Amino acid sequence: KSRYAQAIWIYTGLNPTRAGLNIIMIRNYITSDAKSIRAIAYSDAERGSMRAVSAVKCNYYIENEPQHCFVMTDEFDKPAGYILCSVNLRRMNELFPSYLAIVKEEDKKLYREQVRLQKKLTAIKSDYPARLSISVLPSFRGKGGAKAMVNALLSHLKDIGVRGVYTVTESEAAVAFCERVGFERVIRIDKTRSVYGIKIITEL
Repeated sequence: KSRYAQAIWIYTGLNPTRAGLNIIMIRNYITSDAKSIRAIAYSDAERGSMRAVSAVKCNYYIENEPQHCFVMTDEFDKPAGYILCSVNLRRMNELFPSYLAIVKEEDKKLYREQVRLQKKLTAIKSDYPARLSISVLPSFRGKGGAKAMVNALLSHLKDIGVRGVYTVTESEAAVAFCERVGFERVIRIDKTRSVYGIKIITEL
């Protein structure tokens, strides 16, 4: 089992004794991060209960494929962001409906949106079999940590032979970020959501 950890210096303005420089660590997800991951996911959601948001944004990944998940932590090792990934398409297809059932109990509108999304995603999964979910706390955005997490994940996926990965954007800021790190729009879901993907291995 590979372990990944990379320290980077970013300017956050949170530590005047170091002229605003703080160490941000990108490392593998560990079980004790779960509560923080769910809180970050909920803080980034426009609507829905924490239970519903967690079911959609993070629970499948950390409960079933934690070996493909990374977190960004502050200098005290407290998670400030995450990038979670599923590479087992068959397993996700089998298990994700049980997470959507939780969403249905909590928020029927969000559930219907997710069902429509899953149908749209069927057409792209052969080229982009992996799916990622990413979020960063507002105070840590725009400092390079999210890009570092993407790079860590892409390196990991290349090492294990994954041909492509996609994510679902739900805001203009998310679209801009995806394009900055090399993702391209694959399909548009509706007025606010699109699927962005990147090919990692073009020839197998």
